[in-house]
Amino acid sequence: MEVEDIRIFMAVAEYGSVSLAADKLGYVQPNVTARIRSLERKIGHPLFHRHRRGMTLNVEGRKLLTYGEQMMRLMDEIQKAFQDESNLVGSLCIGLVETVVGFPEIISSYHNKHKNVDISLVSGVSTQLIEKVLKFQLDGAFVAEPVNVSTLDQIPAFDEEIVLVCSANEKGKKQIQSAKELLHLPFILFNEGCQYRERLQRWLKDEKIVSPKIMEFATLETIMGTVVSGLGVTLIARSLAERYEKEGLVQLFSIPEPYRNLRIVYVRRSDSYLGVTEREFIKIISEVREGKNQRTN
Repeated sequence: MEVEDIRIFMAVAEYGSVSLAADKLGYVQPNVTARIRSLERKIGHPLFHRHRRGMTLNVEGRKLLTYGEQMMRLMDEIQKAFQDESNLVGSLCIGLVETVVGFPEIISSYHNKHKNVDISLVSGVSTQLIEKVLKFQLDGAFVAEPVNVSTLDQIPAFDEEIVLVCSANEKGKKQIQSAKELLHLPFILFNEGCQYRERLQRWLKDEKIVSPKIMEFATLETIMGTVVSGLGVTLIARSLAERYEKEGLVQLFSIPEPYRNLRIVYVRRSDSYLGVTEREFIKIISEVREGKNQRTN
């Protein structure tokens, strides 16, 4: 059984079509069909349900897919283990919450040192990204603490101060003492799983405030645009909100100490092989963090 047969099988499983898989892999369609039938003979079982709409995995196919994913990860680890550290080539798939402030500095520094490593980015809320890391869909991800998953390594990346943000046209005090002062406006937040939202919910619970008005949006720009227009308030990192404050669009307010500080960590599976490409990435995370701490002190 050849590794390329497994790669072809996984492509057909992903796209549900021999022709689409052939286009993706750069093969002619009859070659892909022949390789799939040869693999089925070696396995001793059909691997797909074949129908007019394409092909879907049967029970045996799903079983082989699990082993195939393990094989592909192992092949990737073998390649990473023998890379020349002075001339890295490869790829990293990194997840990040949209509100990570220092990420561009990390990417820029890494790219300057390792121009032949491709980095693909996937955004989402912390819970979604953690799930993707656990399923090997991401090499690692920047997420907000707490991360209560024992099978993940956690590398400190950034420390953020969370502030409450409202429109510059919203009259208010310089210091918000109670969330009750803002109940006349909706809270503009990311979807469930966002740590800013979790902090707000804890704050409101401690204030004994129930059923607040909440509007959900998927992107930071939409959230801030909605806040600027005066339709609501949000919780966000101070460093993200200061740009809008300097432009005279919003007001920033400190929030009580128990909810104010948030740490962003880089997480990866503890049992996943740490290749040179990711090891260098983690090294730069630590260098950027140390540099920020020195500038602060």
